[in-house]
Amino acid sequence: MKLGDIGEFGFIDRIAQGCLVGEPSHVVRGIGDDAAVVRCPHGLLLITTDLLIERVHFLRPAISPTQLGTKALAVNLSDIAAMGGTPCDAFVSIAIPAEVPVEELDGIYDGMKALARRTGVNILGGDTTRSSQDLCLNLVVTGFVPEGEALYRSGARVGDRIVVTGTLGDSAGGLRILLERLELPHEVAAPLLAAHLEPELYLEEARLFATSGWAHAAIDLSDGLASDLGHVCRASGVGAVVDVAALPLSAELGELCRAAGGDPLALALGGGEDYRLLVAVAPEGVEPLTRSVAAATGRRLYEIGEVVPGSGIRLRHPDGRLEPLTLSGFDHFAHR
Repeated sequence: MKLGDIGEFGFIDRIAQGCLVGEPSHVVRGIGDDAAVVRCPHGLLLITTDLLIERVHFLRPAISPTQLGTKALAVNLSDIAAMGGTPCDAFVSIAIPAEVPVEELDGIYDGMKALARRTGVNILGGDTTRSSQDLCLNLVVTGFVPEGEALYRSGARVGDRIVVTGTLGDSAGGLRILLERLELPHEVAAPLLAAHLEPELYLEEARLFATSGWAHAAIDLSDGLASDLGHVCRASGVGAVVDVAALPLSAELGELCRAAGGDPLALALGGGEDYRLLVAVAPEGVEPLTRSVAAATGRRLYEIGEVVPGSGIRLRHPDGRLEPLTLSGFDHFAHR
């Protein structure tokens, strides 16, 4: 079926079903008016937005519609998690080339709605328009965090330990598989592809960090450890030392680099789109937070370094040698 067969408003009617899937008591009016109407509970309102453009952020032949919809919402939810918040509502704007089948769009919204159900997020509207060439998705997601619990990039303190919520570089490895059409054993390729196409979320961990009193700063790793830790250092007026031996690298990433060449460390530092949380934690808080996360989610935290006086990031090698980190992460407007 083509969009021309049902028109813009027929498409809106089609996707509107099943969008109120979270806690709806604060929703006065969702899809159907010129604006959504919600009641604001006590606390701080969080608002984030992300734009995904075909051939820049995703390759349509390489990602299923359901995966694309899931990822489009997930990358916004990761931003809410980085602030220590709880997601609430989403607004989806989509620019659609005329040749995109309605069934493909159904799949995109199926993916978003499935993740929305799992995370208690309502989809309250957005906008639809025609695109002359590429498919574009822009999501706005709101969330809430109690006063005094928001985590910012600017709160890191000298002496804090740097922890991350998962392995690094796997998403970049999955992207390599897609771009280079690498033939690898399923047990190697599947986890790396999943890391790129279906990022994990750390919403429960985020609330544990925010309520602990030990977490001083946080960011989600969207552009790569080098860039995102750099943002925290600059915002906080500090430096950082990262222990190379402590970086969590998956066995699958190592197998990829052995088979196809490349350096897993470079992918971990600069690959981007891992969507792990990086958190600056008081030294005395690392162990109890690690226990709390394991008990609540079954997942682990990885301590990878420390916050130090000064500026910039240095790598500490196993022999104790310190080396300035010059690798940068993803930048949309850097020369390539």
